[in-house]
Amino acid sequence: MNSILPLLKVSRRNFAAEAARIRDRFRVSAETHGLVFDIIADIKKRGDAALLEYAERFDGVKLQENELRVEDSEIDEAFDSVGPELVRALRFSLRRIRKVQLALFPRARRLVRSEGFTVMARSLPLPSVGCYAPGGRAAYASTVLMTAGVAKLAGVPRVVLTSPPQRDGKVSPAVLAAAKVAGVDEVYRVGGAQAISALAYGTESLSRVDKIVGPGGAYVSVAKRLVAADVETDFYAGPTELIVFADEHCNPRFPAWDIIGQAEHGADSLSGLVTYSEEYANEVRAEILKLLPTLERREYIEASLERGFSAICDSESTACGFIDAVAPEHLEILTRDYLRVGERVERAGVKLLGPYSPCAASDYVAGTDHVIPTAGFSASRGALSVLDFLKIDWSVLGTEAGLRGVIEPLKALAHAEGLPNHYLSARSRFEELGQL
Repeated sequence: MNSILPLLKVSRRNFAAEAARIRDRFRVSAETHGLVFDIIADIKKRGDAALLEYAERFDGVKLQENELRVEDSEIDEAFDSVGPELVRALRFSLRRIRKVQLALFPRARRLVRSEGFTVMARSLPLPSVGCYAPGGRAAYASTVLMTAGVAKLAGVPRVVLTSPPQRDGKVSPAVLAAAKVAGVDEVYRVGGAQAISALAYGTESLSRVDKIVGPGGAYVSVAKRLVAADVETDFYAGPTELIVFADEHCNPRFPAWDIIGQAEHGADSLSGLVTYSEEYANEVRAEILKLLPTLERREYIEASLERGFSAICDSESTACGFIDAVAPEHLEILTRDYLRVGERVERAGVKLLGPYSPCAASDYVAGTDHVIPTAGFSASRGALSVLDFLKIDWSVLGTEAGLRGVIEPLKALAHAEGLPNHYLSARSRFEELGQL
């Protein structure tokens, strides 16, 4: 029996409820929240000693305190070891990322004059940022470019990277090479919730940062939410999600491969197909079954696909409503009229339109950032950008005539809110001069 991407009938009446059920299946357990809370508290209390214990417990690596920070010589050695092809690819990807981000970069200074007041705004880079690059089952060199590479473009003077050590105690050479290409200032071999806690609160070896960004598994995402009361974070980012919306006009092999490509992240990845016909859904599932025996990371792919779905929708309107209700991180639209359909969907993190925009392209080389909200948070914001590493610094300059001109509406608003001293503080400028 075909257990991958099980069929799901979706109609105008039930699409919201079915989307909620899918979200509930992927909700992080209270037990995970509790474990992460304890890890964060332990790092706050014991610092480096706790980091070393968790490295041995979770990563299987026994480190000394002076080994938490990766030395520049190790980064240089890794850069030299990965070979010129990967270095060229890293630089190629970073150029494309920065080209897109430059288009978002605000003007250095904006100035607006309005009846006696001048309002000034300028963009300032954050003083420090901590970037998390996952490890373990894969090495995410591209994430370094998408986080640290963009932070450096914004002008952040101190960019810190944390990534879990491999079994040999070293950080992935590809990750370290990406760190050198991106211009990272400090690298630490620390992973998981303990890395987020160290970035948020600091330890003997790692000074705290002003903001934490980057994707991760459930532990990392929960940790970012828990420390957000004390340090700014980007958003809930991970585990990964992909929905492919395709119809009979698309070769079923395309959605099959693209779903496989995201499912290989692990069992906790959300993988789904949306279409109009059970026959087409079965064609896609058959393609996947045909490909599975030949694939590396097959166990991760199968585990993800067994938790996934094939949503058979009764209309385009139902399909778009269902997708918006799920609000996935990635959405591929492989229908006949993909441009028009793309305009109808508003709550996906990134929309990949047409057969030549596979999710893998946006993950690596399209120029978009692949750090994108998950768990439904794509409904309210998009991917990480250069704007996330900037503070808008506001200044207001008023004149005597300007303040006099707004004193009456200021008075009315202050009294309406029950805050009369707001008005009196402004009026005092003129009372001293006997002008009111």
